[in-house]
Amino acid sequence: MSDSASARPPVSVVVPFGGGDAEALRSALERFDVAPGDELIVADNTSVGAAAVLEEVALVVPAAAERSSYHARNAGAAASTGEWLLFVDADCAPAAGLLSAYLAEPIPPGTGAVAGEILGEPGQRSLAARYARDRKVLSQTDGLYGRGRVIAATGNLMVRRAAFAELGGFAEGIRSAGDVDFCLRLREAGWRLDFRPQAIVTHRHRDSVPGLLRTFARYGAGSRWLRERHDGVVRWPLTPREVARSLADAGRLTVSGQREQAAFRLIDAAGLVAHNVGWRSSNAARRL
Repeated sequence: MSDSASARPPVSVVVPFGGGDAEALRSALERFDVAPGDELIVADNTSVGAAAVLEEVALVVPAAAERSSYHARNAGAAASTGEWLLFVDADCAPAAGLLSAYLAEPIPPGTGAVAGEILGEPGQRSLAARYARDRKVLSQTDGLYGRGRVIAATGNLMVRRAAFAELGGFAEGIRSAGDVDFCLRLREAGWRLDFRPQAIVTHRHRDSVPGLLRTFARYGAGSRWLRERHDGVVRWPLTPREVARSLADAGRLTVSGQREQAAFRLIDAAGLVAHNVGWRSSNAARRL
């Protein structure tokens, strides 16, 4: 172990697990560059203890009060001891040296959280995954989350324990937008959000277009919840004019032979519709 690794503050990696590919998560957990004092924690957000198979590689804690990744993250954080909490999603895998990339340089005392980058898994070849990579759906630098540098996704977010405790963790009882809400409250409390784009995870996007659209609908529900909780942060749902523009672009791209980009514009249009449908639905988490 290097002197820099032994000198850095301890990190607790917290991963919410709602079921799915446990072996892929095991492989991802084994890739973290942990040092003595670090922890790997999986918060089991299932009613059947599906994460028990991961006990050989991580501390598994129950989080079965509600179907919510934010509830699970809070449960994982409550069981942790590290000075820093690194939240990573179960469908993400760390690039080599992720923890070292976060902590290569000292983090200023006023920084409450640090966001790394989230890139699409390059090996996914489905239309939905190619679309998500092209649109940089979760990117913390070039995509939606990178705009304005005031919010970050919990797919790759390291939070100072003192800041997390001050804010009371993530909002619970919700399906979506808890990460945005947390970052807004972090700023309101006087903490900084910094970015270290060299701290990279890769994300396995949805492989089907219907699955992707369900995600956009969930984002829509979260957007309405955010608007009610943080006045003025989120604008009203997207308009029919934007859908029409996407469809017109798809037609022009098809005529010019750019079929993939045409398909992407069709998904843009469908995504706008899904977002609006989600806006009109509940963001409440269901009980497990």
